[in-house]
Amino acid sequence: MTLKEKILEASRELFNTEGVKKVTVRDICNQLKISPGSFSYHFPDKDKKEKIVTSLYKMMLGEIMELVAAIPRDDASVIYFLESHKQLFIVQKKYKFFYLNLFDILNSHAEIKAIYLQNIQMERQMAKQLLELYVQKGVLKAGIEARQFERLVNVGQMLNNSWAIDAELHPQRTGKEQFIYYMNICCGLLEPYLTEPSLAEYQAYFEALEAQPMNY
Repeated sequence: MTLKEKILEASRELFNTEGVKKVTVRDICNQLKISPGSFSYHFPDKDKKEKIVTSLYKMMLGEIMELVAAIPRDDASVIYFLESHKQLFIVQKKYKFFYLNLFDILNSHAEIKAIYLQNIQMERQMAKQLLELYVQKGVLKAGIEARQFERLVNVGQMLNNSWAIDAELHPQRTGKEQFIYYMNICCGLLEPYLTEPSLAEYQAYFEALEAQPMNY
């Protein structure tokens, strides 16, 4: 791991535990036992912390896309939807500082805000397309109205952006229990609309998730 990568990793860990606002460049240097000069060599920008936050956000997006792309795509199965959310949650937990400080970060980082808003629109479009495809393939029940699709997408995005905050407010849920709890809430939006075979597949997926060891 290069020093630049170590700086980003240490920053991510500090942001997760202390919050973006509280962490200073000096804190990051102290964590790594490096001089401010070594830090500035890799991050010569005037606003060093802003550059780090932006770099971490782009890293997070890259990890999400890489993990989701590795999931076998089967449009006739609800498993793709569930596995995509599983990988999304894993990465979101790793970079939880972004969701815990979402409002402040978007208001103070113009580049991140532009990318974030663009991604939101892209995710909405992809989600609608997947839901429509699921109806065609018999994963979801026929007859779902356009406004219901719209509501599912809107609520899903709100939950994905806010579950990390709720998790901080309920520290009694940890590890695997926390993971499955929020997976159930977010993915459960689809449950009333699943056809019988897909519902059985959905339930079997969560039963297997409960049974398997997980370090989360």
